[in-house]
Amino acid sequence: MQIVRAVPTNIITGFLGVGKSTAISYLLKHKPTDEVWAVLVNEFGEIGIDGSLLAAGQEPGKVFIKEVPGGCMCCASGLPMQIALNMLLARSKPDRLLIEPTGLGHPAEVLASLSSEHYRGVLDIQHTLTLVDARKVTDSRYAQHDIFRQQLQVADVIVANKVDLYQPDSIEKLQDYLLGLPVDTPLQMTTQGQISLAWLQGASGFQASLFSPPPPPTTQAFTELQAPASGFVSKQGYADGMHSCGWVFARSYCFNYERLMSLMTGLSFDRLKAIMHTDRGWMLFNQVDGVLTSSELNDAPDSRIECISSQPEDWQQLDVRLQSLGCRGSD
Repeated sequence: MQIVRAVPTNIITGFLGVGKSTAISYLLKHKPTDEVWAVLVNEFGEIGIDGSLLAAGQEPGKVFIKEVPGGCMCCASGLPMQIALNMLLARSKPDRLLIEPTGLGHPAEVLASLSSEHYRGVLDIQHTLTLVDARKVTDSRYAQHDIFRQQLQVADVIVANKVDLYQPDSIEKLQDYLLGLPVDTPLQMTTQGQISLAWLQGASGFQASLFSPPPPPTTQAFTELQAPASGFVSKQGYADGMHSCGWVFARSYCFNYERLMSLMTGLSFDRLKAIMHTDRGWMLFNQVDGVLTSSELNDAPDSRIECISSQPEDWQQLDVRLQSLGCRGSD
């Protein structure tokens, strides 16, 4: 049996909607062709969408994906992460491991767990990359959020993403914000998550003693929802001041694309992501900063939508509206 030893491991972190999944997709497309990479994905919501997106189009046997949905994967004594990570390492025996914590997760706790005696000799913890949207540092909801600040404090490399959308003084404001944390970390700039493989290289500078443990979790669910043979299931969550609700519809459901776009355009959540079977085929919907985009997908096992909001929402009303847009038919 092949034993997994000293797997180069990187944390790719950043707040909600900064483009972590896009960056990891870019890395997977540009990894050495002869290497096997594994990705452990943690999502704040209860259903798990990013894993399916990252796996799409990957060469079988070269990329392995494992999800831990339902809140910060290091909460509840770290068991969700340990179980998922052990399964992923045993199955893939990777040449490199990427870990994407939820945008509302505690990256210092993740790094502390990975640096523990249990993984000593198994993982080689290398650079932590923190993606940031420089425009957010002037918004108190981000700039004063403990997790947003911690994500930058644990970074070995800070990556200012979406630079094509910045104002002329956005980078200067980010640099001023970093000085106030204080953070003395290399700053790279990119757009559309185009991460250089070279940024992954190098020993982690993480020091657990500099960080306080996170508060006790207020979410309790870590089991990914699965669609029933027909119909749908939904589940709500709450943690770190954010509310979420996710729906999984059976594959046989088909949604009217135009009506679905109209509904989503009228929603004002902090984050929305969905994979939906529509009368135009399988579609990915992504809403960040109030901007909704859609793109085609080849296929998916079922329809999924996840909404995250900083305010309490009438999820039941949205539940009814979603049901009204879908009709059951043959697969």
